Amino acid sequence: MTTPIRGIRLDVDGTLTDLELPVAEGLSAALRPVVGGWVEIAHYARPGNTHRLSVAVNEEGVALELPQNHYATALVSAIRLKQLGYCLLGPVVLLGALDGAGLHTDVPEVLRDGLPQIIDALKPRYTPATS
Repeated sequence: MTTPIRGIRLDVDGTLTDLELPVAEGLSAALRPVVGGWVEIAHYARPGNTHRLSVAVNEEGVALELPQNHYATALVSAIRLKQLGYCLLGPVVLLGALDGAGLHTDVPEVLRDGLPQIIDALKPRYTPATS
């Protein structure tokens, strides 16, 4: 039996959802319903290959006109120590980096534990003002 991968879905409104992704049929198959379509996985890291993170998105986000996910974009930019030149779209699934065998790992515990506070700190910036 294959052990599920623990990830976190980060929605465009900052909502966080813990995930246990069954990988017996493949990670892409497990991610497809979570991102709402075909899956693209990108890998990000700080210079020196530290603070690594993988993210899964709907690869047709532009064509489907999915909304911008400012929370996920800010998080990835902070990990890279450099602003992304584009905005991630739609729901984003945060995963751990690839291991030595090229397989995805669980999202790091330190990120899992600190993410609610990070999102709360970003909410004033990305929550639309009400009149």
